[in-house]
Amino acid sequence: MKRIKVKAELCAGCRQCEMVCSFEHFNRFSSALARVTVHKDDRYGLDYPVTCRQCTDCPPIDACPVQALSRTEDGLTWCSWQDCTGCGVCEKACTYGAIKVTDKALVCDQCGGDPQCVTRCPTAALEYVEMPPSTETPLEAFSRLKEEWGFE
Repeated sequence: MKRIKVKAELCAGCRQCEMVCSFEHFNRFSSALARVTVHKDDRYGLDYPVTCRQCTDCPPIDACPVQALSRTEDGLTWCSWQDCTGCGVCEKACTYGAIKVTDKALVCDQCGGDPQCVTRCPTAALEYVEMPPSTETPLEAFSRLKEEWGFE
């Protein structure tokens, strides 16, 4: 399955991915409405964009009390806004912090197979490729990079 791969060492923290995502889905520039969130470690200048990992076993799908989350035919995690109550249970259940709840749950839909965050990333920190789900968290990526770059 194609997933969005993060190359943390290339992320400049510009947050263009967040702006492109919110504009693509809501026609507004707003990090609060983006389905991708850039986590930052300002002390070391490290940045890591988090988006839905499209996990094979998705705890938020099982946790949703109204079954608003499901899988599409392509295997993507999908939220039915008609059914979503905005309760936030899915946000708490997501192992990677990839779901945001504003009025409704925001889950990456990979822009129908052409993720704009990937297309518009100026540093190529995001890639849309066939791969198993990633298990690296932002903290793990920051630790790895600090060690590789001799920060610790």
